[in-house]
Amino acid sequence: MSFNGKHLSLEDRKIIEENINKGLRKFETAKELNKSQSTIGKEIKNNRKRRYSQTEDSPWKCKHYKDCKVCIGKCSDFEEVPCFRRDRFIGACNGCSEIKSCKKTKYFYYANIAQKNYEYSLKDSRQGVNLNTTELFELAHIICPLIKQGQSIYTILQNHKEITQCEKTIYTYIEMGLFKDWGVTNIDLRRKVVRKISRKNKLKKRSESADYTGRKYDDYIEFVKNNPTYATTEMDTVYNHQEGPYIQTFIFENTGLMIGRLKQHKTSEEMSNSLNYFQELLGDDMYQKLFGLLLTDRGSEFAKPQLFEVNTETGEIRSNIFYCDAQMPSQKPHVENNHEFIRDIILKKKSMSNLTQDKLDLMFSHINSLPRKSLGGKTPYEAFEFFYGKDTLDKLNIQKIKEDEVTLQPYLLNL
Repeated sequence: MSFNGKHLSLEDRKIIEENINKGLRKFETAKELNKSQSTIGKEIKNNRKRRYSQTEDSPWKCKHYKDCKVCIGKCSDFEEVPCFRRDRFIGACNGCSEIKSCKKTKYFYYANIAQKNYEYSLKDSRQGVNLNTTELFELAHIICPLIKQGQSIYTILQNHKEITQCEKTIYTYIEMGLFKDWGVTNIDLRRKVVRKISRKNKLKKRSESADYTGRKYDDYIEFVKNNPTYATTEMDTVYNHQEGPYIQTFIFENTGLMIGRLKQHKTSEEMSNSLNYFQELLGDDMYQKLFGLLLTDRGSEFAKPQLFEVNTETGEIRSNIFYCDAQMPSQKPHVENNHEFIRDIILKKKSMSNLTQDKLDLMFSHINSLPRKSLGGKTPYEAFEFFYGKDTLDKLNIQKIKEDEVTLQPYLLNL
């Protein structure tokens, strides 16, 4: 027997609904429409609508309920209670004589709804979108609020394994404007950072006001080679106005965790006081693990290396500090790139006069709760906790933020 290979029409679907109401089996409908039984079966299964006889958490939904005695319908072993008539023969519950007393999950097939689903799917497929309208709505309601919070597509996919589309596909959908009805366009996406050395900076020469002998970038490379157990901490400064305030930033290269200290003055004395604070807070052993090797730029606020290397109270050497080559921020890429997260929250030219240390710690808690590709999908918080423990994170006042609460928008700090 040869079957009609054309798509089902609305009239075909009305016949399917009518036959389900009569209690006819799928093979009988297939014979009437000159279609294969599998075609009719797929049509009914893909377009039937589910209804529950009781509440969403009804224990009758799962076939294992008698063993578990409790059911929330969300465990990995969940299996719907089967119905021989519905699943094997008819495909839906329309017209079933036991429908009022049945406590199993009910499925109904309606021709008009099935036709609308087909038309939406056909339209989407012609536009190159492998989503029907229902799937688009579900995807939008997951990703759009998180994008508006400043999360990247990569972060969202790491935290929501139920999303089957890849990162590139989601970006394509946004480029096509599929989510504009939810207020998400290209302009809402986190920008991708690519650092380039400008020709202007390449040619510009800078007078050296400090003595960097033994502490230049080549010396740093040699030190790392000879002391492989030392973990590098990159140090920098972020500010919006020359008169301050300033954020002194530190990023622990091996974990990607970033912290910061709020400063009112951009001097070596002020910046080195942060190390005094951390040494007292963490103790000598943990301080050495985190701040034993510092890499920074040649800014005037770091121009007195002795203040950073030596504890002025005890006279003991506590750190080894090295400096990038002039106009070469790419030699400390981790802290430079991480500043982009700060700039999503604290916009350039925005006054930071209302910024407090607690707000700063809150900002870094959110930044450190973002999964990173470089960490295999783990967050800097998780990586740091693995190496140094939660107690150290608590001392640094860095908290773990729930994945869907991570926010990288200015309203986080309300400056």
